[in-house]
Amino acid sequence: MKNNCKSCSKEKQDKVPVLRVINKLDEHFSRNDLKGAEELLLYWVAEARRLEDFSGLLSMLNEQIGLYRRLNLSNEGLAAVNEALGAISEKNLYSLSVATIYVNCATTLKSFGKVQEGIPLYKKAEEIYTKLNETDDFKIASLYNNVSSAYAETGNFREAEENYLKAIKILKNTGKYQGEIAVSYVNLAHLYFDNDPFSEKINECLDFAWELLDLPQIPHDGNYAFICSKCAPAYEYFGFFEKSEKLKKEAEKIYGRS
Repeated sequence: MKNNCKSCSKEKQDKVPVLRVINKLDEHFSRNDLKGAEELLLYWVAEARRLEDFSGLLSMLNEQIGLYRRLNLSNEGLAAVNEALGAISEKNLYSLSVATIYVNCATTLKSFGKVQEGIPLYKKAEEIYTKLNETDDFKIASLYNNVSSAYAETGNFREAEENYLKAIKILKNTGKYQGEIAVSYVNLAHLYFDNDPFSEKINECLDFAWELLDLPQIPHDGNYAFICSKCAPAYEYFGFFEKSEKLKKEAEKIYGRS
């Protein structure tokens, strides 16, 4: 895959053009072109190694980790996790961006059956965010959402509930991220169901999520399509088949349009 172009002529040729690569990734995701995203990252991971661009390599590995989780490719995902964590350890790195990578690695470990290995990484990330005063509310909320899922899997209901509610509160205070808040409510509904299948909070959470998903001001873009695809199975699981179908069709329409 060649990535030389006029728009890149002013970029340093000894570094990975991280922002440009991420923008290109977003284009692939907006079309649900996950194969194209994988090929792009394979190319730039190899380039980062060739150029000995450590920072660029870590950025590309971080993107790979999330993509392989989405593709459910465990061998590739765990290999990327191990390489990223090994690089961080080798260089003894401690930064906000490293904390974000820890969250991503932990979430991928959980996805591939290694939840206990991931929980200490969440704790490391929280420590870094606190000590270095992370101000990105979305990143902090993502930490709480993901650690909630890990606690839920290990049967720690109280910790899971507490962290989901923290994430929801943080995102609500931003006045943005309605789709992401909806995902948190859907996950919370599953948590309440697993703890008590007759809990009234299950439908409350699903109702709150639907109100947000159905807001007319939410941009119906690739991100919204991805959120719809994540929420649709939950509404189907709980018997809300019309809502599930509506979300599935909306995702298909957006991806088809892209």
